[in-house]
Amino acid sequence: MDMNVIGLHIHELRNQCRFIEASVDILNQSLEGKAPIGAFFALQNIILGTNHIARTIWSPRKKGKDRSKALQKLLELPEKYPLNNENILSLTDHSDESNDQWIAQSKGQYILYDFIGNIADSQHKEVATKNIYRAFDTLTKIYTFRGISYNLEALLKALSDVSNRVNQIHMRLYPDQWKTEQSKTAKEAPAEKEPPAAKEAPAVKEKAAKKTPKKK
Repeated sequence: MDMNVIGLHIHELRNQCRFIEASVDILNQSLEGKAPIGAFFALQNIILGTNHIARTIWSPRKKGKDRSKALQKLLELPEKYPLNNENILSLTDHSDESNDQWIAQSKGQYILYDFIGNIADSQHKEVATKNIYRAFDTLTKIYTFRGISYNLEALLKALSDVSNRVNQIHMRLYPDQWKTEQSKTAKEAPAEKEPPAAKEAPAVKEKAAKKTPKKK
């Protein structure tokens, strides 16, 4: 594959990693400030960014296989990888129909919607995962969306690995850009700064739910 094309994909992958890093900061700030909308906004951005990265590197479609293979080889990433996961890859596929299916299967069930907190220590501890539309468990760091759970710490660990690999390639492809960024960073904050998206999974604090969902 043409290296100019590869370079564009690498640049976009780096952007997605940086967007996710910013979203992690927003998540922690929102949890500390007891702002559930901000927390769910950040979680949604993290998951959507993960979907974008995963589909770019591990395309589930035949037409994207050449690009995926080229990126996997360049980044030295195996086919079997935590982000190469059906639930992540298909996250945005037919989203409207997925909503219809979730609503249909949860009819008459006790559902949980827009909850942040320790589910096991709440009145919702008996709710089935399939009947959770959107919730973040602050104890287990599990984000559940439309009945599917995602381990946030495991995702961020994998994303950090991908980000480090992408940064190494990006630095070789665009050295002038890195010199400019480093120069700007040095002027704004002389202290050493951690590379983009290279942080470990965030420590999150337990917060109260926005509302108690009603039983249908």
